[in-house]
Amino acid sequence: MKRSISFLFTLLVCISTFNISAQEAQEAQEVNDTTDIIQGAIDACIAMRDAAAAGDSAALTQSARELRECDVVNFNSLRCQDDTIGSLNGHLVFDEAFADSLATSDDIYRHADDMNRTATHRGRAASGAILTRTCFVKAGKSTRYTFASKGHQELAVIAESGGLVSMKVHCTNNAGLNVWHNDTRDFRTGRSQRKIAFDLPNNRRNTVELEVFNCTNRDISFVIISN
Repeated sequence: MKRSISFLFTLLVCISTFNISAQEAQEAQEVNDTTDIIQGAIDACIAMRDAAAAGDSAALTQSARELRECDVVNFNSLRCQDDTIGSLNGHLVFDEAFADSLATSDDIYRHADDMNRTATHRGRAASGAILTRTCFVKAGKSTRYTFASKGHQELAVIAESGGLVSMKVHCTNNAGLNVWHNDTRDFRTGRSQRKIAFDLPNNRRNTVELEVFNCTNRDISFVIISN
């Protein structure tokens, strides 16, 4: 009897370990899946962040040029689910106009909210355009956003200089879809940027909920990038 119980316990442990390994492998595949579509915008936003931190005017102007070349437009369909939204004033706005202004004067930080509002009125995305939106999250807290999507979805989150973030992605639809796509690497400590790719049904409207966690002890801005 004891031998049977021991065998059953060992079997359950093996099954559990296999399931965890399979889940981790799936998450690794999702995180490392092709992100060529948005990679140019990711690189441009990282370059902008680093140039802003270094006070490099020439690099800021170059990053603004690269964002324009990526056909970047504002992610107008993104909806914040928080009760209140903090001010971006004093924080980096991941936008080509902000980069151009910052290249000449850091006074633009005081007008970050105004610059971000201006970006939201630049019209709808053209076919094939990359969507970006600068957001805010309080120290040690998280913020949630939702948007509709179909087919192949690529997402990236990049924090301003000194910021560390983690993210969870929850996908649902009215046909019963209920799937998580999470980047679990260094989840508690956070990373300066995250990216993930996955596929959604093409034949119906799906809702994607993105939760971004601020793993630092100070308020930060970050940019969400989507195809």
